[in-house]
Amino acid sequence: MKKDEPESSFWGILWREGLAALTLGWELAIPIFGGVLLGYALDRWLGTRHIFTLGLLTMGIGIGFYNIWRFGKRMDALQRRMEAEKKKKDQTK
Repeated sequence: MKKDEPESSFWGILWREGLAALTLGWELAIPIFGGVLLGYALDRWLGTRHIFTLGLLTMGIGIGFYNIWRFGKRMDALQRRMEAEKKKKDQTK
């Protein structure tokens, strides 16, 4: 393993994958918990039962999964671009 290529090393790959998993977790969790907290506060303030909590929980779940879908699309585009660059590099050899 070369020191000038950290992304090809085991620890570089492990670190990158770990950060991607952490990012995905936050992109799913924050909208869900934020929706529940905001809904709960609105329900208490307005004296409603659980209307806003359930509504904003549902919206938070939708937003969270949309964020994961968008993250997947970005990663797919990045992978395709890297494969195209590698193919172009191999053709020039």
